[in-house]
This record gives sequence, C-alpha cells and structure tokens, in this order.
Amino acid sequence: MNISKTSLLIPAIALCGAALLPARAAQAQDTGLLPVRVKIGALLPTDSTTKDQAGDIIPAAELDVKIPRLFGGNTFASIGYQDRGGLRTVPLTISRTFGPKNPLKIVTGNPYFGLGAGVYFLNGDDGVGSSESKTTVGGFAQAGYQFPNPYFIEAKYQLVAQKADGLSANGLLLFVGRRF
Repeated sequence: MNISKTSLLIPAIALCGAALLPARAAQAQDTGLLPVRVKIGALLPTDSTTKDQAGDIIPAAELDVKIPRLFGGNTFASIGYQDRGGLRTVPLTISRTFGPKNPLKIVTGNPYFGLGAGVYFLNGDDGVGSSESKTTVGGFAQAGYQFPNPYFIEAKYQLVAQKADGLSANGLLLFVGRRF
C-alpha cells in the first residue's frame, strides 16, 4: 500500500488546527448543578457596644453560588447568617473575585481578592426588652486562598450602613470553606 505525503499532511494540519482552538465544555456538562461554596467561621465585630452585648466572636456561615456567565469570571450570589448575643445578621450579596494567573494552581493553590455588596437584614436586641429590625445596604472587601484541593480560607471586612438597636454588624469575618 502506497501512502503519499500529501494524504498524511492534510490530517496532520487538521489535527494541529483543532488543538489550537479554545476548549469548550460539552453540552451535557453545562446542565449540571451550579458550583457551590460553603463557609463557616466567625465575625469579629469592631463596635464596642456590639462586643459588650454579643461578644468578641459571633459565629457565622455563608453559602455562595457561582453565577455562570454573569459579568464574566467568578461572580457569586451569597446568603449568610451571623447570630449571637442579640445581634442577628442575614446578608444577601453579590460579589466578584479576581485572582492572578497561576499555571501551577493545581499544585500550589491560588490567592484571590474580591468586592461585593448587597442587602443586610439586621435584628438587634439590647437585652433589656427592646429589639429592632432593619433592612439596609452594605458591602465588603475580601481576600482568600484556594488550596489545590476543594478547601479554602477567606477573610472579609464588611461594612453595614445602619445599626439595629445600637448593635453594628461591621467587622472582620474569618472563614474556612469548601467548594463543591
């Protein structure tokens, strides 16, 4: 059987051209569950009245859902819960994270940074019979480190526009989390 060089060259060029095209996910992969991140940690409040009433450490948890193709990149919708000593905070936020390009992130992990804003539902109880609920706006800046496995750590500083019954949800949030 005699094979010409031309008949071998055409499939080789086609294969090289296909390798240069950007990879796309198969349609079946696009219909799966949304990527989710679960975080547990604590709020370290900055307000002295809040520290006196609720303590120096307020337990916190968050659930992030990655929003596909909205604004490009890593955009998340989140719901959180922080509660202790008369201060309950439920933030509903949208955030965007950025990270440096790292071709070895599968081996070394990768840092990331982000900003977010949203609506904060506050319920404050001063401990002497009065309580107050407020709906207000707030925002945050965050920094984290995604390990080469599904786990990550994150620090977030949140600023909330109003207080509820004299208690403020402003402070530093520290989280340990896992992505699914």
